Amino acid sequence: MGKRIGKNQTLGEEISNAITHGITALTAIGGLIVLIVMAVQSDQKWSLFSALFYGSSLVLLYTFSTFYHSLTHKTAKRVFNILDHCGIFLLIAGTYTPVLLITIGGVTGWTFFAIQWGMALIGILLKIFFTGKYNTLSTALYAFMGWIVVFKINLVKSLLPEPAFWLLAAGGFSYTIGIVFYIIDYRMKYAHFIWHLFVMTGTVLHFIMMVMYIFKT
Repeated sequence: MGKRIGKNQTLGEEISNAITHGITALTAIGGLIVLIVMAVQSDQKWSLFSALFYGSSLVLLYTFSTFYHSLTHKTAKRVFNILDHCGIFLLIAGTYTPVLLITIGGVTGWTFFAIQWGMALIGILLKIFFTGKYNTLSTALYAFMGWIVVFKINLVKSLLPEPAFWLLAAGGFSYTIGIVFYIIDYRMKYAHFIWHLFVMTGTVLHFIMMVMYIFKT
């Protein structure tokens, strides 16, 4: 077994973790540009606002994660570990933003937008001020935020084209299955790498949904 560095990762694991999210971070920058261009060309209300929130959340999460897994300096690694976890809350709320403001809209959309970003703020404060504590609570909050759509599932299903709905659901399932590997990170070698792959898959599925069905030009 390779020597453990950081919390529980071998050098080989950290290299794999850094490469996967490093590639995705670079791709996310391109994705943000695509979203902005589509939003500018769209006549949909809140398109640019949603594109900036969603695209920026992608770039931030994957950048934070890449630096966390790349750095070896203890203090820097600890800081980016916190930012990495905060980035998950940003990504969940960011991904929902276009669906809530463009697809749903109105009082319902804005209410759930406020709830999502309110929970994201709570989660971020939890990670910053109670670092290393309440991990079970924060993981449960990730899952709850990710599946908050079930409270309005019939409405979402009626407003989204069927392929878009299933892309949304498939992305959610990918993230959720990945959480299993996130939880067993300490007990299974390369579990964190597998978690990354599921997160990346969920991101790709949701991005396809966004460009094909949400940001209409």
